[in-house]
Amino acid sequence: PDLEAELQLDRLKPRLSRRVLLLQGHQASWREQLVVTPGTRPQCRNLTAYLRDEAEFKDKLSPVALSVALALPREAPGLVLYGNTLVQAQVGGTRLWGHMAVGSGWARPRGWARAHMGTPSLGELRPGVLSLSQCPQTLPGTLT
Repeated sequence: PDLEAELQLDRLKPRLSRRVLLLQGHQASWREQLVVTPGTRPQCRNLTAYLRDEAEFKDKLSPVALSVALALPREAPGLVLYGNTLVQAQVGGTRLWGHMAVGSGWARPRGWARAHMGTPSLGELRPGVLSLSQCPQTLPGTLT
């Protein structure tokens, strides 16, 4: 079955006041259907976000909150998704479960962060553990 994934950047702010946008499309959110096939490697998505120029917003002190939500499509009657389906964090070197990592760099204007997402397989969802070895892609700008 497929999973619907949604990433929200700076989600505690109103849509027009969000300080962080994705480089591709210049939006504060991303949605995609992730195909989950038993016995295959996890799929990974690398998303690059940027902090808007500090002259474009007033709030420079509150943390930037982000969330990742997973859901089953509405056309999947009878299926139940177990476990954490919503992950929330504040940026600043935070590491989340599975295959998602958020890099720091928000302290200066035009800072960059990278979100590395993958569809986890069973047994890989351990809070506080970052395992990039399961995904064939590396984060842009990182050493391998």
